[in-house]
Amino acid sequence: MEKTTLIINNGKWRLHAVRTDKFKMSQLSFNFIIPKDVRRSPMTKLMLAVMLRGSEKYPTVTDINKRLDELYDATVSLGGRSFGDKSVFTLTCKVINDRFVFDGDDANVLSGTLDVVADILNHPVKDKDGLLLEQYVESEKKIAIDAINSIVNDQRAYAAKKCAMKMFEGSPYGITTTGDVDTVSSFTSRELTENIEYFCNNALVECYYIGQESPERISELIGDRFDCFGASSAYAKYGESAFIGTRTCPEILREEMDVAQTRICMGYTCGTTLCDEDYFPMVVANEIFGASSVSKLFMNVRERKSLCYYCYSSYRSATGTIFVDCGVTPANCDAAIDEITHQLSIFCDGEVSDNEIETAKRTLISGFTQISDSPASMKTFMFRRLMAGVDHTPQECIERIRSVSREDILRAAKRIKLDTVYILNGCDGGEESCDE
Repeated sequence: MEKTTLIINNGKWRLHAVRTDKFKMSQLSFNFIIPKDVRRSPMTKLMLAVMLRGSEKYPTVTDINKRLDELYDATVSLGGRSFGDKSVFTLTCKVINDRFVFDGDDANVLSGTLDVVADILNHPVKDKDGLLLEQYVESEKKIAIDAINSIVNDQRAYAAKKCAMKMFEGSPYGITTTGDVDTVSSFTSRELTENIEYFCNNALVECYYIGQESPERISELIGDRFDCFGASSAYAKYGESAFIGTRTCPEILREEMDVAQTRICMGYTCGTTLCDEDYFPMVVANEIFGASSVSKLFMNVRERKSLCYYCYSSYRSATGTIFVDCGVTPANCDAAIDEITHQLSIFCDGEVSDNEIETAKRTLISGFTQISDSPASMKTFMFRRLMAGVDHTPQECIERIRSVSREDILRAAKRIKLDTVYILNGCDGGEESCDE
């Protein structure tokens, strides 16, 4: 997994490339990075979705898909997510490698796909007034609003979102790329069109390519197709700072909903991001605490005491936070919270076996060894570390995990402090309507 980094697009973009013939498909992604803004972030995501509906050369989605089908079923997809105080919007191209193209077919699949992307970004279809088409704007607004509203149907995700919103209230970390219904509803075609200029001039762009072509060839293919996009990122410095809670005692929120299972989400601060020295001890500590099926939470809250249907923890290294998600019957809600708190307390007091430590390390090491199994995993691993301002390789991560000591783990665990508890109260509808 040897990475080459080149400055491309007249010095505006960086290309991070891994040359490999391991996969049948190559992946090229354009990652546009902007500061989080409560209005600008969801506006940009909606703007890109509208632009993907049609361009001057390919005015409809059908036209775009027809051309991509001709390029051996190439795909272009849009994603958006948060990294600490930044929003990242990603256009990902997946194409078949040229060695699998039919004999006699001289189509350059990647070049053809880039032509489509360039036309979408540089020449989105507009009306006679130079605005993004109203019908596309309204259609994408409806899709975005439906997606926002639909999260209530997934109570686990809904509880996690509500907990994070309260925990990060008033902080850039609490801003999402999706926005809320009122914000999305208010966007106009003119506003989205005007946002293109901001996007062109202010987005930092990091490209990732994983496939059989050389980095120099990819740089040549990108060429000046996207010359109007991107602030100068050639020497961009990234980094992360942990969320610091201001509460002197945990805040507890309760919401009632007619659902069979009560959902609990507990938000903790830990003060450790990916770029901190204690990152690897914190990763191991979280694995022991609740990230696996042999963790303290799973083995005690779920298995030994049968207080819940599921209970696990997730470490969000971009914000230096840990969230515990738990599903219980309403009658077991308080007991489950007490036991989760107890398990963290005894962990911090040193109650952790050598077997728990070794099992956690083996699980994490197994995950790092699988990174090279897919282009998506490789890109995610590299980009995540770029955003943190570090440059670990998977092998370096494995060695760092192996070297974590018991003292390191306990030091990390003692930094985990409860900040917010969100409880979605349900009715006791029986186990048959509860998920595991």
